Amino acid sequence: MIKIFTKKLIVYTLLSSVLGIGGAFAQQQTTGQSPMANPDQTPALKPDSATVKIPLDHKNSKNMRLRQGVFDTDPPGLLRTVEYDAITNRYILYERVGNLLYRPPQYLTFAAYLKLTERENERKNFQKISDNYAYQSQQPGFIPQIKVRSQTFEQIFGGSNIDIKPQGSAEAILTGQVNKNQNPLFNTQQRNQFNFNFDQKIQLNVTGTIGDKLKITTNYNTDAQFQFENQIKLDYTGHADEIIQKMEIGTVSMPLNTSLITGSQALFGVKTKLKFGKLDVTSILAQQRSQSQTITITNGSQQGAFKITAANYESNKNFFLSQFFRSNYNKALANIPIISSNINITKIEVWTTNRTNSTTGSRDVLAFMDLGENNPYNSTLVRGGPGFSGLPAGFKGPGFPQQSNSLLDGLPASARQS
Repeated sequence: MIKIFTKKLIVYTLLSSVLGIGGAFAQQQTTGQSPMANPDQTPALKPDSATVKIPLDHKNSKNMRLRQGVFDTDPPGLLRTVEYDAITNRYILYERVGNLLYRPPQYLTFAAYLKLTERENERKNFQKISDNYAYQSQQPGFIPQIKVRSQTFEQIFGGSNIDIKPQGSAEAILTGQVNKNQNPLFNTQQRNQFNFNFDQKIQLNVTGTIGDKLKITTNYNTDAQFQFENQIKLDYTGHADEIIQKMEIGTVSMPLNTSLITGSQALFGVKTKLKFGKLDVTSILAQQRSQSQTITITNGSQQGAFKITAANYESNKNFFLSQFFRSNYNKALANIPIISSNINITKIEVWTTNRTNSTTGSRDVLAFMDLGENNPYNSTLVRGGPGFSGLPAGFKGPGFPQQSNSLLDGLPASARQS
């Protein structure tokens, strides 16, 4: 029994030795390294020598093949994870839906993993840019935010964004008007007239910012009662360490903290605030669009003097040249379009009050109210009626013997110059 056991033990020992030498030899042939190499070093894998080429020839486009089901789209719950295998020095890409593998794992080299990561980052970048453009296009207003990539622009305006938001409405009215007049004194072309009437109503409000320093405020309305209600203002505010602290262009104001000199409101021009160390300089160059008035209230009632001319009291109003025309107006126009009047006015002189202190063509004029009136207003000083001409006559000279009243006869000879 001892001999048999010894032979079997020797045979097992020889077989294990041969298998160990063969494995070491096979490992040496595979790795190309000496048997004394570092056992902790990861052995390099030999690339596969077997390649399978599958012919894939599609004449249709990728979109058409996607519709036909050649390339299936990813399900909505697909989750991709990447794990690194230090033994094989490979990156393993898993695609799972829940706890199940949707596709077989993909083993990637470091170069393939970098390419895949670069492609994914590029796709995310394009998606982010597209989302930003879609977000800006959905913002209220028809002018999207503009970004200027300039260092000089950022130094001047304190930022690179331009944001302008206009609001308001515009209305244009175009009408046509046909006038038909059957006056026999007009020819056939003048009896029918066609005119265009154009009217517009604009209410515009623009607010905007250029960088962090410049602000734009505009308010324009064609139905505004006063001109100062339409405001246009550019407000530039500098930093604390800059010379230009503030600059206003458009509608500005000049408030003062003293009662000796009052400030002005509703000014249109340029206002600047400069700072030179501890010296502050405020300057303004503007046109005044407002007026100041003083109101006195006594016992709950307002008192004040005002002056208004007859021409500004009511527009489009007609005046008679004398009382004679007012008395005979209805009689002269009784048979329209024929005017029944035996008076033809050939010359009229209009004199206006000199409010501009102009000396060119100015004269001192004295006017009489009852001149040329047969029925004067003051009958105690001026006589009229029977014995005088019933027509307006206010000139005394050769060829004009008749007078409407006794006004010119009562004046001294040196008191009137013709």
